[in-house]
Amino acid sequence: MNETLRYAFVGTGYFAVKCLETLARWKAPDFVVTSPPTAAGRGKKISRSPVGEFVSGAMAAVPLIESPDASGDPRVLGMKRDFGVDFTFVTDFGQFVREPLLSEAERVGCLNIHPSALPLYRGAAPIQRALMDGAERVGVSVFKLSRGMDAGPVLLTEHVEIGPDGNFTSARDRAAETGGRMFAEFAARNPIDSWNFVPQDDAAATYARKITADEERIDWNRTAGEIANLVRALSPRPGAWTTLAGKRLTVLAARPVCGETPRAAAGSLCPGKGAPVVACGGGFLKLITVLPEGRKPQPGESWKNGLRTGAEECFA
Repeated sequence: MNETLRYAFVGTGYFAVKCLETLARWKAPDFVVTSPPTAAGRGKKISRSPVGEFVSGAMAAVPLIESPDASGDPRVLGMKRDFGVDFTFVTDFGQFVREPLLSEAERVGCLNIHPSALPLYRGAAPIQRALMDGAERVGVSVFKLSRGMDAGPVLLTEHVEIGPDGNFTSARDRAAETGGRMFAEFAARNPIDSWNFVPQDDAAATYARKITADEERIDWNRTAGEIANLVRALSPRPGAWTTLAGKRLTVLAARPVCGETPRAAAGSLCPGKGAPVVACGGGFLKLITVLPEGRKPQPGESWKNGLRTGAEECFA
């Protein structure tokens, strides 16, 4: 069923790559649109977007358009008309989508795979905000784009279990794969004219604002559980960080441990063997994996064993 469906895919980042990879197992898009190459890194090397890299390699037969303004790009609009696509997936794109790209000449319009159970966590950082709130599962929705921020009617919703140790990367990848898979299964079973989009309850909406640089720094006066959730939400990039003796330490994995309310100052390293344990405003936090400034990720215990005797033992 629905073997004749045609679609375009518009996306830029790693979430979009996972969505596209999963959708392509069902059916390859007629063409792909992504943001143009940019300069990045110390050497300002010009690099394609993650989607651009993926398509040019694994899907080289699919036409690729790299556009700084896809909504008004005549190449994109021309491709849509030439191929006669039924819908366009726009996900993790990084550009504001407006008319005429938003709805021109399609049976369905633009669809989006969003990693939350809409109307919860609308906005730029749904997975990070959910993990900061202590979530052990995240929602995934397929909905129709509208002019409002993630406010269009919803076609499908599912939840993904990620567990207490799941971080941003693992949650992102599982959500993307789930979104692509559930849409492909739905589209294979249901004629396009029967697709039912349900309006969102705007009164129940919550917003997942973009992560700011200030939020990335660990505040040791918070509880161990809150800090562990921050670490999960930001791992591995941009990473939750702190400083010790003036040097930056990014914490990639951490876990609250049982113990009495700390008498030591918040941020103090506790004595003992094994992985480093830090006193927090409430409880203790074990640092499982860390990234010292200028070095590679390593177990917290290895980092602790390398500290010089007499070194400052309180994080700031």
